Amino acid sequence: MQIATVREGKPWICTVYFVLYDKKFYWLSFPERRHSQDIEHDQNVAIAVAIKQNKPVIGIQAEGTAQTVQDPAEVNAVLSLYIEKYGQGKDFVQRFMTGENHHILYCMTPTKVMLFDEYTSRKKPYRDITSNY
Repeated sequence: MQIATVREGKPWICTVYFVLYDKKFYWLSFPERRHSQDIEHDQNVAIAVAIKQNKPVIGIQAEGTAQTVQDPAEVNAVLSLYIEKYGQGKDFVQRFMTGENHHILYCMTPTKVMLFDEYTSRKKPYRDITSNY
């Protein structure tokens, strides 16, 4: 997933590993990364996920707000998906509980989600799927 942030009018984009849980996008990152620091100043972010990269292209773009995740139940639920998908993050939950973790778990709550789908509609590939993604 690519995540776009902005600070003082300067945009930044980076790639992160992510999982989708409860209609929200989650990723782990270090607090010193530029996107993490940007989120501290401005929680407005945008994301893009390429679902199918070869033609016909399919992808999702979304805008919303990002925040850190502090709820232990949410951390457990998200990290189990993260570990299953990427095989990493196994120690995060335990370190999170003891306050020893250097990574931060972020969550992006989308306010608008758009599907770009050339596969099913070449004439009108953009579709707002906010209410039912």
